[in-house]
Amino acid sequence: MRTVQRRFTLIGAAVALLVAGCGSGPSQVGAAAIVGDTALPLNTVQQRLDVVLQKEPEARKLHDQRKLDQVSRQLVTLGVQHQLVDLAARREGITVSEEDVTESVEQAGGADLASQNTVYDAATFRERARDQLLLVELARRYVDRMEVTFDYFFAEDNADAVEKAKQVAADPGRMAGFVEAAPRSQQGQSLGRLGQVVRSAESPQSVQSPLFGVEPGTVVAFPPDPGSAQWIVAYVTDRKTDVRVSGESSTEQLTPQLLEQIGLRLVQTLAGNPEVEVNPRYGVWDPTAISLAPSEGELSGFQAAARQTDS
Repeated sequence: MRTVQRRFTLIGAAVALLVAGCGSGPSQVGAAAIVGDTALPLNTVQQRLDVVLQKEPEARKLHDQRKLDQVSRQLVTLGVQHQLVDLAARREGITVSEEDVTESVEQAGGADLASQNTVYDAATFRERARDQLLLVELARRYVDRMEVTFDYFFAEDNADAVEKAKQVAADPGRMAGFVEAAPRSQQGQSLGRLGQVVRSAESPQSVQSPLFGVEPGTVVAFPPDPGSAQWIVAYVTDRKTDVRVSGESSTEQLTPQLLEQIGLRLVQTLAGNPEVEVNPRYGVWDPTAISLAPSEGELSGFQAAARQTDS
């Protein structure tokens, strides 16, 4: 099994601890978050935050300034992701050996060294390394086998996209009209289409998109590129995970980092789409980013099941 590269085991990079803001609000009794029927206890998050405060000088400065909310939010995000990975791996029958986890940690320079300047300590670093290996294996299982069919159009901006996505979710019949009225490119081509089909074997990087992480009958709105002002609205009408392709597997050309991101995109669906409830003091669950957002107004995208009408 391939092992995780140094700093890849730190979710792509060392977690920045220079944050701002101050979290507050009502709490769920005893839980920072609940994934399905499994709770992430508040005291677990507090214990991990205490570890960060003890080992990271910058975090201690933030504590004095009452600016630890984003660190706490990151810890809750990691806890929720861990539960989703565990559920998905058990449902899929995927495991990784302790030897593989040890090798991954050692490649990163050892847990003590690699966890410096992050929200991890030696124990939680090993847990995260295991989760990332599982995500890679989940991605390997599906990256050549998926196909999504969807209608889509580009919107003027995020507010326009979310508003129109809500209208499509309430009445999927409106999608055709929005596609017809979609803006055009500089070459005069319509930025909208009905019945678009994308196969993961032909475009494996596209599996990172929310389009591959939702069930058929879901309306999504999101920026196709990070930081893009232009958003896309799509209605997923079909999603297959058993498409057979000939030729060499594309997984051999994909980096562990990309495979991890693909696995993360698929993990909530593979976990059985459990409900994720977040204690309001930490924010809200953002299924588009598969992480916590500070508030509903700061979500990175929109997802909703379309209302089903009798034909």
